Amino acid sequence: MKTRKTVLALLACLLLVAFALGACGKAVTPAETPAPSEEPSATPAIVPATGDVKSSDWEGIYTEQIAHRGVLTVKSTGDKTASFSIDWPGSAFSRASIEMTGTFDPQKNAFVYDDGVWIDRNFDEKGNETDQLVYTHGTGSFVLGDKALIWVDDTDPSRGGSFGYEMSLEDYAKQQESLVIPTDAPAPSIVPAPTATPAPTATPAPSVTPAPGALPTIKKDPTDETIKVGGNCMFIAKYENAIWAVWHFVSPDGKTDMTWDAAEKFFPELDVVNGMYSTMTLKNCPIELNGWSVYCRYSNDAGYVDTKRAVITVLKGDEPTPTPAPAPTETPAPTPVVNQWVDTTDLDEAIKGSGVSFTPPISEALPDLLTLKGYRYMTGIIQADYYDRNGQTVLTIRKSNTTSGADLAGDFNSYSKTWDLTLKGLTVHCVGDGEKANTVTFGTGEFYSICYNIGQEGYGLTGDQINSLINCIQ
Repeated sequence: MKTRKTVLALLACLLLVAFALGACGKAVTPAETPAPSEEPSATPAIVPATGDVKSSDWEGIYTEQIAHRGVLTVKSTGDKTASFSIDWPGSAFSRASIEMTGTFDPQKNAFVYDDGVWIDRNFDEKGNETDQLVYTHGTGSFVLGDKALIWVDDTDPSRGGSFGYEMSLEDYAKQQESLVIPTDAPAPSIVPAPTATPAPTATPAPSVTPAPGALPTIKKDPTDETIKVGGNCMFIAKYENAIWAVWHFVSPDGKTDMTWDAAEKFFPELDVVNGMYSTMTLKNCPIELNGWSVYCRYSNDAGYVDTKRAVITVLKGDEPTPTPAPAPTETPAPTPVVNQWVDTTDLDEAIKGSGVSFTPPISEALPDLLTLKGYRYMTGIIQADYYDRNGQTVLTIRKSNTTSGADLAGDFNSYSKTWDLTLKGLTVHCVGDGEKANTVTFGTGEFYSICYNIGQEGYGLTGDQINSLINCIQ
């Protein structure tokens, strides 16, 4: 699976990056985190691409394979024809909707269309919609791949992407109708995104409509797992009153916290299945994953709640599964205590506990619509977290007198550009798309890192925003 995903990503990379950065606006809801599901759907086999392909073989729900934002819905309309609907969210205020009808061309091994319609749907803070027509009569194709469709947009070649198969239309319908919820909870209700496009999006409806201001409730925490190198394991969590879910991986020392998709890049051998659902499976676990832990973050419009962490123990192939040891005859040496984060809303406590002085930025220096969530600290590091209107932590500022660079930031995503800024004689190291930085690090003796929308290239901080933040926290 890892090889196939890599090949598809390489094929679509050039087309997708430009699309994800420029074509899509901002979403009504954070589509990068689909609704939690208690059980993953089975993936039916897809008929290999040949001249005898039937459009019904390619019906289903597909998700874009690089940024995991766009969702493609394919419906058969005839033996060799199918309708294609793409919903591609960006952030909180707009999304792109593209629809077309394709006819299978065996010579091109693709569904070819000439009736594409692209609409950018924009929303204000009250949810009022304003549509902008990008083009009509668009031409292009969906090239058949291994359980994937590669979208080529002839009208604007800078747009496109590779969409991997997720589930059948029937499974998607069943998922919406049969989400597992507590027996005493009200029946599920669908909360559609404010768009006229009826196709399913990457933000399925919540299993329970959250009460205004009510945070999600954790019904089951994941448990620790012990496996051998290259083995598989599963983590299961349950929730109530949540809309979105995303699994996080935490390093043994607690300094690095990354989402499941960043973990796949950090551990090239690891394959994460259903990292945005309540049941997550890890395949081909490497020895480097030993000691890491995972937790699931459930969120709704009121904010988010994290499950407890579950520790992953990876044994070498020749190691037996551990069994309880006999009682020692002598008092063993004390086991070192891993330095873990402590959460607080008290800045003085965080400063005292970390041993690091810190001045948080003033509200005017923050990107729009961000709110302080609180502080975290451990010996030598202090951290301030800021979340957006959807309850997602998007801005993290750290200061340390012991750790610097990427180790301090904890952002190990891959970005297309690395560059330096000089601000009042201070050299600031930046990573991102070359214009907007997702992570900046700087300092000598006292070290700083600022992370904003990590992993979402094109949605980083501008030079002016970086300058404003640095002037405040130094």
